[in-house]
Amino acid sequence: MNTVPIDQIKDPVVRAEVIRSMAVAEGILNLFKAVGDLAKAATAKITKYMAYRRIYQTLSEMNDRELDDIGLCRGDIDMVARGHDPRPRREAYLAAALAQRGVTPASFADKGADKSVDQGANDNRTVEAA
Repeated sequence: MNTVPIDQIKDPVVRAEVIRSMAVAEGILNLFKAVGDLAKAATAKITKYMAYRRIYQTLSEMNDRELDDIGLCRGDIDMVARGHDPRPRREAYLAAALAQRGVTPASFADKGADKSVDQGANDNRTVEAA
């Protein structure tokens, strides 16, 4: 194909047709790009929905005891499937549990002997027994 810069075309009719042809070709390319972008967006939405349905289905098949073991209830299933964890952050949960027992950071400093506390341990005692 002979590619001559548009500025070198002397005939105004030919120049106009070349410019028009280039505009049509660019429009067609933009159309294909837009269709490709639309297909990518649709694929991403479908993939996200499939993951949502898979998580929702798995959690829905669990009984209430299993959901309670992971800190969820039936009302949390939709939120978890959408990617949000409704459970309180572990640090906030531990701080609330320690505050309920009346333990403050100052009381750790007063004891002096053992300043390290294993916050992940479960001593299987009730709050009243502790």
